[in-house]
Amino acid sequence: MNLIDYPDSDISSLWNDYAETRNKGLKKIANVKLKKLVEYSETKTKEDKQRFVDYLCIERFEKGSIKDFQQPIVEGIILPVIVEAVEHEEMPYLRWIYQLQLYSCCNYKNIENIEYYSSEDILIHANEIDPSDIKTVNLLLELYMDGLWFGSHHLPEYILINEKEVNVLFNKVNHLIEKYESRIENKRSILEDIKYYNDLYKSWFKYKSENRNISFLEWCKDNKKNYSWVKAYYYDKRNRT
Repeated sequence: MNLIDYPDSDISSLWNDYAETRNKGLKKIANVKLKKLVEYSETKTKEDKQRFVDYLCIERFEKGSIKDFQQPIVEGIILPVIVEAVEHEEMPYLRWIYQLQLYSCCNYKNIENIEYYSSEDILIHANEIDPSDIKTVNLLLELYMDGLWFGSHHLPEYILINEKEVNVLFNKVNHLIEKYESRIENKRSILEDIKYYNDLYKSWFKYKSENRNISFLEWCKDNKKNYSWVKAYYYDKRNRT
């Protein structure tokens, strides 16, 4: 749990006391101190709450100096402020609420619209509101590349998405790369991954279209496709014979 240096010394003291206690592994005592922090923040004015939430989100999502937020901090301090800003379609709150990853840090039953807050749609809207925000673009690229990975991670047995869905993902990735080419983080790595997945999916669909009575592994070997799991399979097979 990271310490903070916030201008309101009372908030900093409560936060850091909680963080240090949690870091010592004294979870029950830490939770009592966390409750005091949340209760104290609730006594602040709307403007003070806004400033504190802005500070926390900037420290985490813009600077990376806070690793994560515990559930009571998200639900009791951050969400009430961010949700209102999202309803007014304000940036960077549209991106921030996605970055909170609410399904993993909150009780999803407590949060209305959690599906939207965790979706591609909110990132697309964030990009529409502020096309210059490259962090939103990088999150969209990550989402689409994760989709390509997810669709193929059961290969060589089968894939989880169809050809149309594959093409949609590639089109979305290529559109963003063309539009933001000079500003994208890890562009070379992304282009290498695109090349890999493009070849992988084309190979699978070609294999299926040929309708041969062999496995995809065998087809890859016959067609000199050197995917890691192909090499691993035949290396293991040789060692067993």
